[in-house]
Amino acid sequence: MKRILFLKIIIVISILITGAVCNGSREKVYVIKASLSQNPHEPQVRAVELFKQTIEEKSGGKVKVEIYPNNQLGNQRDVVEGIQLGTIQMSNIASVLAGFVRELNIFELPFLFENKDHFYAVLDSEIGEGLKPAFEKRGFHLMGYFDAGIRHVMTVEKPINSIGDLRGLKIRMMENPLHLAAFKAFGANPMPMAYGELYTALEQRVIDGAEAANTNYFSKKFYESAPYWAQVGWIHLIETVIMSRYFYERLPLEYKNIIDEAASVMIRKERQWYNESEERALLQLVEKGVKITIPDRKPFVEASQKVYKEWADKVGGMDLIERIIQFDYGWNKNSAEERGWE
Repeated sequence: MKRILFLKIIIVISILITGAVCNGSREKVYVIKASLSQNPHEPQVRAVELFKQTIEEKSGGKVKVEIYPNNQLGNQRDVVEGIQLGTIQMSNIASVLAGFVRELNIFELPFLFENKDHFYAVLDSEIGEGLKPAFEKRGFHLMGYFDAGIRHVMTVEKPINSIGDLRGLKIRMMENPLHLAAFKAFGANPMPMAYGELYTALEQRVIDGAEAANTNYFSKKFYESAPYWAQVGWIHLIETVIMSRYFYERLPLEYKNIIDEAASVMIRKERQWYNESEERALLQLVEKGVKITIPDRKPFVEASQKVYKEWADKVGGMDLIERIIQFDYGWNKNSAEERGWE
């Protein structure tokens, strides 16, 4: 009798627990898996951490963000495919994404932007924002554009004092045809390679060098194997912040608004922090004894014209290129100063 009573009590408790779980799960919790390639202390990850904090607070915990830095969920191409499939919800993707959204290639041209104000003004204008339909067609929701730095060249064996010093060198590049075309024009032998393989390739001298920004050159300790750092400034690199369109479109409107507002703040803070980190990293590299050179940029710019002619028709036409080069960004300078970016 006691045994039967005990079993009945257990059954009742189980029913109550099951009911509580069901009641508690009626309001769905949405989970955003965010994949990033950077170290946790880099500006991009810090910005996504701010995004996470804002989203979770404003949604009352009904939207949660899980952050996976250092390529934990795979290389960038794998992550892009994961976003299209819906297994990953969010990421910041550099030039690899132009292989999926070819309209992005316009921003991969070398020496396209005069300075940071010019860069941000174009990205935030109807030119950058106008690419949203192109993203949607490929299964992405465009959240905005991170700053991935002004890119320079690291080498293992010798410094780069002029464009001629690049001749024949095996330089690791992102998997983007415009980048490959640019370094071919510079006289190098560009080699596409996943970012996660770069440190080992430098260490084992599989390659002669690579391109990077001050921030990741320092934070990833590439200088340990490639101690020569040439300030070429060949491109202002963007990282496009995207979300799965499938995931975003199925969110309640309230949560979409929270995400959109948090994304705007995230983009703005990332750019500010990236600018600060670039300046700080260069000073730290000097302290580390890295051999820094400043080659004449004019021959690089002249060599880039070959890339413009070859690629103009494939990136929207020479008219669009000229529109970007001639873009009036005076308004953005005041905005930057107000935000404390200068």
